[in-house]
Amino acid sequence: MVLARFRMPALAVTIGAAVTVPLLSLAPAQAAAGGNVGGRGPASARASAPSVINNTVFAGYQASVAAGSPTSSAAQFKVPRLSCTSAFRGITPGAGVQVNAFRSVSFAFVFVLCHSGRAAYVPALVINGNEVNYPRMAVRAGNVIKVSAKVTTTGTTVQVTNVTTGVTRKRTGPGARSSDAFAGDNAVDSNGVLGVPSFGTLTFTHCLIDGRALARSHPARYQRVNSRHVVQIATGALSSGGTAFPTSYKHF
Repeated sequence: MVLARFRMPALAVTIGAAVTVPLLSLAPAQAAAGGNVGGRGPASARASAPSVINNTVFAGYQASVAAGSPTSSAAQFKVPRLSCTSAFRGITPGAGVQVNAFRSVSFAFVFVLCHSGRAAYVPALVINGNEVNYPRMAVRAGNVIKVSAKVTTTGTTVQVTNVTTGVTRKRTGPGARSSDAFAGDNAVDSNGVLGVPSFGTLTFTHCLIDGRALARSHPARYQRVNSRHVVQIATGALSSGGTAFPTSYKHF
């Protein structure tokens, strides 16, 4: 399991007028390949694999790539409006590339959180496991977000753009050897994996692997389940154009 850790102990996400979420203890619990947390590796994309694979931290699509090849992953989505209870829950929709034999990740995403009955949305960028969060980059329900990660052996670039407001955050850093590419909803770790907030349906569009439609990479399809095998997030089929799919809330 690859965990990208927050490095901002002095900051918090402001929710509404007075409620805050401390950031230090949060991290996205990274995705399905390489045997992570109940997931299965790139072999899951073979024709003999089940049409939908259960995973305890990820819902979305994961594509195998040639180890060390230049790899990019990109997607777009509309920030969901949450129906929050008092429970602390969260997901991290985004796009990324697992690297160095699945030991690390480069990832662009948004924390989608419920805390004390309020919603919070925090963009973040990870390069080879090194994470930077942007709690002062305004993101609201209904905003359109574009995320991308590009990895070569000589350099890495990750980027998140709020298309609605026109604000972009971008990072560049050291290269790595690509292991897979993915797009979807990852879990949030806060001294244990958080439950899923009630987000309705979140549709990923403009999904590209190496600049081509996601479907052309013959990706594996994952749905998130809990320890009792109850589906928490269902993942829909790819669109006819191979660049879009929905994820839907089913259970916390």
